[in-house]
Amino acid sequence: MALTEETSSPLFKLGEVLGEDWPNLRKAFAETQTVVNELGQLLSAKASADSSIVVTGSIGRKEYTQSSDLDWYLLVDGAADARDQKTFLTVEQLISGVDRFKKGPGKEGTFGKLVFSQPIIHLIGGEEDSNKNTTRRILLLLEAIAIGESRAFDRVRKGILRRYLDEDKGLFRKDHIGNTRWVPLFLLNDLTRYWRTIAVDFAYKQFDRGNKGYSLRSVKLGTSRKLMFASGLLACFWCDPQISKIDGQEKQVQGLIDNLDEYLTRTPLERIALFFNAHLDSRDASFLKRNASAMFSAYDQFIELLNENESRDRLERLQEGKRNLTPRSNEQGHQKTIW
Repeated sequence: MALTEETSSPLFKLGEVLGEDWPNLRKAFAETQTVVNELGQLLSAKASADSSIVVTGSIGRKEYTQSSDLDWYLLVDGAADARDQKTFLTVEQLISGVDRFKKGPGKEGTFGKLVFSQPIIHLIGGEEDSNKNTTRRILLLLEAIAIGESRAFDRVRKGILRRYLDEDKGLFRKDHIGNTRWVPLFLLNDLTRYWRTIAVDFAYKQFDRGNKGYSLRSVKLGTSRKLMFASGLLACFWCDPQISKIDGQEKQVQGLIDNLDEYLTRTPLERIALFFNAHLDSRDASFLKRNASAMFSAYDQFIELLNENESRDRLERLQEGKRNLTPRSNEQGHQKTIW
């Protein structure tokens, strides 16, 4: 996922149309760029043509706050080579030596690892497609960037999309009344499966951790996680249907891969913003503007909450069933919830 400049981001272009500033999203966007530049300098020339340092989570979404984790792994797309382990250990040591990254990846072991492309691309579905493998694959598509060298990252992303589309046997076929099905259902189903995995995993962590951190995980599930999923669904349904008019199945598949790959280089927020931007001249423009303003302003408040230590700490300590929510209007008239 390429990092766009703030001035060219469809998110802030939408804000200009709506007369919204979203200061917390702007701050997180700028801070993300600072962190990515810092990581780029720190890890310069550590990856190779066959490997990429992949970062997901809040950095991949351009939503970095002072309490963000650094979820990363070394992705290898090539022949097994003992030097990859040495590269991984070097990267791990460099990252852990930076104060802001000392918190490290979560204890589940999905990140902070040496990861190979073969399982990510080839083990879609079946018993060997573990939660970790599914998570790495879906996040690689929906919220990930490569630090520095990106050739392996780019190949694997397109390899994943190629696998989804090649195995989708009904893609671009006409039905009995002549309509062409161009929505990639294999990809759509796997995105849906991942969302169900997140929801079930939420309940597991609640049980496993004795409700510790329940409220913070709940808020994240209902905001950043849900929006990421929605932006993935949008990617499937909003692919250019004109591709179905290209002659030849292979050209159609390649066109859809290129279209999806370009669209998925955007963050979840930017994908949603692109949709709103494209329809603001429609007959439903007034309705869309109201909803876009409300949605992104609420998300701006969510980022503000995560970036305030006191609010975040209170939310992290808050137990299930003991919420005390006090709505308050901000300067723009939007409701803000105080915990």
